[in-house]
Parts: sequence; structure tokens; C-alpha cells
Amino acid sequence: MHILIVKTSALGDVIQAFPVVSYIKRKYPEALIDWVIEKGNKALVLAHPEVDRVIEIDSKVWRKNLLQPCTYREIAAFRRHLRLRHYDVVFDLQGNAKSAFVTSQALSSAKVGFGWKSAPEWPSCLTTSFHFNPPSGRNIREDYLWLVASFFGEAHLVPQELTMTDLAGHAMLLQIEHAEKDKIERLLAHSQGHLSAHSPKVVVCPGSFWPNKQLNCQSLADFMHCLQRFLGCTFLLVWGSPAEHKISIELHQHFPQHSQIVEKLSLPGLQNLMHAADLVLAMDSLPLHLAGTTATPTYSIFGASSSQKYMPQGQQHAAYQGTCPYGRSFEKRCPILRTCPTGACIRSLEAQPLFAHFAQWWEVFRN
Repeated sequence: MHILIVKTSALGDVIQAFPVVSYIKRKYPEALIDWVIEKGNKALVLAHPEVDRVIEIDSKVWRKNLLQPCTYREIAAFRRHLRLRHYDVVFDLQGNAKSAFVTSQALSSAKVGFGWKSAPEWPSCLTTSFHFNPPSGRNIREDYLWLVASFFGEAHLVPQELTMTDLAGHAMLLQIEHAEKDKIERLLAHSQGHLSAHSPKVVVCPGSFWPNKQLNCQSLADFMHCLQRFLGCTFLLVWGSPAEHKISIELHQHFPQHSQIVEKLSLPGLQNLMHAADLVLAMDSLPLHLAGTTATPTYSIFGASSSQKYMPQGQQHAAYQGTCPYGRSFEKRCPILRTCPTGACIRSLEAQPLFAHFAQWWEVFRN
């Protein structure tokens, strides 16, 4: 079979759709899976070992230069590249106007997408011939799986058999260059200064794109002190932006004998590091979703978005959900996530309740 997945952005959303690839390859091991993605996100999907071909679009540049002749040439080249294959089925997992354009250009008699009740933007329903509305209250990964499994008549398998057992426990390693692989192996195999090579390694991802999704640095440091005493662990501090690098430096100052700031890695490299670690500690962020593709346990902290909707799935994952002091409720994300002046649902959290929650889960999980 030739199958096309349309999921162009954002990176965290793309990663949350990776279980769809695992499901398809288990159902049809010989299937060839292509993926349409934004140009800036190409490297992540290109590293997926079960994706056959990555087709990139540059929609942001196209929109800015819509009247330029070069834009039309690029769109025409994209269309020719897309139509090199006739697909048995196209899955539009984006559900917006941009993905509707891509889906409309693909050659296939079976185009599958969200229904009118669940599509983020209604134009996507005009370019798909099979529509499905996932049940409310499920994890975002289940939504994508449910859409695809419904087309194959297996929607009833999604809640447990596909998500909680097979896919959640299956470690899918992204492909990386040998030089980066050697760097990660050296990092994990040898003591670095005062770091013990034999202590549990905890990858700490302290940042998030939105400040209102991020625990304040002092509370995070206090929580990590509790973890260090409880687990006897060392911390690998990872970062992806100057702001996160600054936080990592501040955290390292709290743990000069028990932490190391990791040199910036590619996203596939970061995923490989997480796979080899003993635990990943993260906010609701891209690194958390990346960690969810490995078999490594994760502990995450949520505030302005729903842990039930977005945390990785499986018994090896746990999350703490902060509460809104203003009484707001939401199914996915707080409507004032970007504008709330305090972000108190997460920024006011203290270490002791976090650690008590973690310790209770960890004891049950390890036993």
C-alpha cells in the first residue's frame, strides 16, 4: 500500500501523530508511508525509520509572497512531487485550510479526515471523502489513531490494545548521524567531572515555548533536590533556546556535583539520549512529546493545558496537573494561555506537593 499522512506542523503535534505510523506498519508491514510537512520540520520526520518519503511545503513563505512568480513555480514543483505516487489512502491529520490544499492535490480515491464536529477548520472537510469524529475526552494520540483505525474498521482497538500496550511500550528510535550517536554514548558511559557513571540519569527539560507552561526555576530546583535525595540521581540538563540555556545554567549552579549541561543536540539526537536515560522530567513541551516516543519513564508538569489530553500514554508516564486559581476549566488548553498575567496554575506550584505526587507514582510504577 501507498499511504500519505498530511500533518505539517507544529513539531509537538507532529510527534503526537507518530503512533499512527507504528499502527500502519504493524497492520501493513510492507506499506510505504509518505509524509507532508513544513520545510522547517522536515528533519524530524526524515529521521523516522518507518517513513519512506518526506514531502516538504513552505507555506509561510508562500503566503508572504503569494503574488511572486517564484511562489507559483514552487507550488507547481510541490504538486508534481506529491503526484509521483497514487495513494491508496490519504490521512489528513491536520484538519485545517492548509492541509485541505495539500489533500486536494494528492492523487487518491480515499481521503480521510476529521468530521464537521471535530475538524479544527471546516475547509478540510471539503477535500476528504471519509469523515470521522473522535470521541471527546481522549488523549490527542488516541484521536489520531482513532481516525486512522476507524477507516480500517478497527476503532474499537484504540483505547487499550493499540495505545496503552503495543504502541506506548514500543521504542522507536529516530535515526541520527554516527558522530552524534558517539557523543551521546560518551556522555552516558563516562563520568563527567563529579558525575557518577552508575547513578540514575534524569534528563531535565526545564523550558517551554510558552512561559505560562513553565514551572518557576526555584520550585523546579527544589523539586530536583527532592528527586536527587530520593533517587541518588544525576541530572542531564537539555535546552533548545537561549532562554532555556539560561535556566539550565541556573539549575546547574544548584547541583554542581550532580548535573551537567548537555551540548545542544538535534531533536533526533535528544530522543536517542532520552531513550538511554532512566527518567525524563519535563514541562508540557516538545521535549516531553519526544520522550513519549521512547520506553523511558517521564514525569511532566502541566498547568494551562490538560495532562489527560497531551501527556504521553502508558504506565511509565505520570503528570501533575496544576489548578487554575481563577476557576477556569478547559478540555484542551486554557483560552488565556498566552495572555494570563500570572500563569499561576503552574508558576505558583511548590516542590513538596510535586514530590509527594511523584514519589507515590514512582513507588507503584517501580514495583
